[in-house]
Amino acid sequence: MRDYAKNGAGRHGGYAARARDMLAGFPHEAAEKAASLVASCYEGGGKILVCGNGGSATEAQHLVAELVGKFERDRASLPAIALHQNPASLTAVANDYGYDDAFAHQVEAIGSPGDVLVAISTSGASENVARAVLAAREKGLATIGYLGSKGGRIGGLVDVPVAIGAPDTATVQAGHLVLTHTICGLVEETLFPNKAVFLDRDGTLIVNRHYGSDPDRIELLDGVSEGLRALREADFKLILVSNQSGVARGYFDEAAIGRMHDKLQKMLDAHGAALDGLEYCPHHPDGDVAPYAVECACRKPAPGMLRRAARKHGLNLSASWMVGDIAADVEAGRRAGARTVLVGPETSPLPPDFRAADFGAVVGHILGEEAGGGPMEKTGSTAGARL
Repeated sequence: MRDYAKNGAGRHGGYAARARDMLAGFPHEAAEKAASLVASCYEGGGKILVCGNGGSATEAQHLVAELVGKFERDRASLPAIALHQNPASLTAVANDYGYDDAFAHQVEAIGSPGDVLVAISTSGASENVARAVLAAREKGLATIGYLGSKGGRIGGLVDVPVAIGAPDTATVQAGHLVLTHTICGLVEETLFPNKAVFLDRDGTLIVNRHYGSDPDRIELLDGVSEGLRALREADFKLILVSNQSGVARGYFDEAAIGRMHDKLQKMLDAHGAALDGLEYCPHHPDGDVAPYAVECACRKPAPGMLRRAARKHGLNLSASWMVGDIAADVEAGRRAGARTVLVGPETSPLPPDFRAADFGAVVGHILGEEAGGGPMEKTGSTAGARL
């Protein structure tokens, strides 16, 4: 076995030393400009295209993965495409027109004004990446360069060049990884700054009446108006997420849901506790009414309503809570990345983060967690129990 500690210390120590030097001179201002451009693109409804070769292609996929999935925050997905990830398109263009045009053709095909192209090249001289930038400029895309210390030809073509000051390719690539994390972190902070409490309706906020659709029979549960007001004062967005399969079953129509929600909002607003958003799902696969009698992505336990609200309201789902009275609420919250509270006597195969006897206990726990006070009382308490 090789003794790297003895024989390779100078060499691997050199890698670490170069990385430290690179980080000491990391181009923070340029990285922030790049992040601002990406955030503005998403705010305008655009998407991110990314291209590079070899290790830069891998970094392109890394950036795309963090945007489409998440970096540090559960939140709505952000559209991004690495231009090498479709081998059929890549090799078809390369075969018919040459590899130098492999990315440019894709930019021409799927790029739109308002989008951003991220061009990654440690040398700043990759011909296919440079041609992609030129195609992007022609189509009205903004451009960002992940580059080496000198920037090269591509540095002079892009709108925001981010040059990593390092003498070797390996250290430049390490800097590009840090750049990806910097951009993704800043973008998430910009686009998803808010926290929310997602709230089931029937059995959580109001008395559960079988397929209730009469606004005059709405009855708030004890502690709801006071609790919602306290959550609002703690800077939570209040978002209703409710399954309303009565539409699919033909018991009432969407206009009836609108009347219910209008009345509920007026009742809550009178107490300074109006909701910030109301999402509902009218579908059910066993329904009778088209087009509602379908399987969908929004009916709880699917997380569609929560994710839809996250996009509308700029929500950090990791900092949010889902509160409901049945197992489907718990699963929807978990699948969205939120913490969960199950209120009332029902059980759930998927354990919630907290069980509460009533809405007052729900609010007490959430605010206690926000204040860093830890869990509330244990099982058997009237305040609730942490599982």
